[in-house]
Formats: sequence, structure tokens, C-alpha cells
Amino acid sequence: MTVGGSMKKIGLIMFVVIILSGCTATRENEERSVGSIMKNIITHELNEVEPEHKDEVNEWLADARLKGTEGQFYIKSYSDETSEFKYSYIYGKGYSDYEVSFIYTSSDLTSKGDIHIAGIKSENNPDSFVKVKSINDRSIFFIVSDENSQNNK
Repeated sequence: MTVGGSMKKIGLIMFVVIILSGCTATRENEERSVGSIMKNIITHELNEVEPEHKDEVNEWLADARLKGTEGQFYIKSYSDETSEFKYSYIYGKGYSDYEVSFIYTSSDLTSKGDIHIAGIKSENNPDSFVKVKSINDRSIFFIVSDENSQNNK
């Protein structure tokens, strides 16, 4: 093998490595971008209340806990025409956690998507609620159920 042939092979290998590393970096950036975009569409936290909603949500929650029956869901929402985000609090008696999913169907041009909230039962803290912060868009619907992806596996 000649020196020129070896140099071509080394150059080709370096070129392939550069291309592959560029593709990997692009994919990582895309994944980070999707995560940051989703945070601008929907986020959720267990047992958390926005400071400006605290008194009203605590009163609503106490009433729902007192009057609620096993498996029944309650929703309390805050939004107005000028707010960028809508805050919704979801409580289901007997649920310790919630699975929150954003479902988007690209073939349905009239809907921005649905937010599916499923209660998860557990012995740990069986009386939790979830706060969902979503973009303030009337075309996004909430679907609540006790059917979560764990039940479907």
C-alpha cells in the first residue's frame, strides 16, 4: 500500500467520523428542542399550587375531598382571554399519582390537541392532586380517566 493510498483511507475515515458526530449532535439538539417546546405547551406537578390560586384551590380541594367518591374527578381551572397559560387542578379521590399526556393528531386541523389525565392508585398518599399548566387555547380538551398507559401494557 502506498503512502497516498493510506492518506486517502485516513481522510475517508475522518470524514465519516465527522459526518456521524454531526448527525448525533443534531439529533441531541432536536431532542432537547422537543423537550423545551413541550414545556411551553404543557407541564404538570403533583400537589403544587400557584401562589395566586392557593386560597381558592385549598377551599375547592377540601370540598372535593369531603364530598368526593372513589374514582370521581374534580377539575378547577384558571384562564382568561389575555393569559398565555391556563392552570388546571385535577383531583380524584383515591389516586396517589397522575399520568399526564399531551395527544396531538396532525390529521385533525381543528384541534391543537388533547390533554389526557389518568389517575394512578397506590397505597402511598392515596389523596393527591395534579396541577397542569398548558397553553391557553380553547381547542385543547381535557380527558380524565383511570385508564393509563400502565393499564394498557
